[in-house]
Amino acid sequence: MVLVACPACDHRISEKALACPSCGHPGSRQDRHAIVPILGRVAGTYVSANAVAGIILGSVMFVSAAAVLITLILSQR
Repeated sequence: MVLVACPACDHRISEKALACPSCGHPGSRQDRHAIVPILGRVAGTYVSANAVAGIILGSVMFVSAAAVLITLILSQR
């Protein structure tokens, strides 16, 4: 396994990595149908795995809180 420097943050990553785990910059290996390069081009920014996990967790928490509030409101009747 060869480690190369990320062009964006100089973090050492595998040459086979799809994206840098630190900053999300796409790696040198580009698969046409991979999700990481597609997400990396959204609005001209790079989306890291941590950002995607945060978005998913935030969405689940919001939906859960909304479900609890709706249940409490409907049970008062």
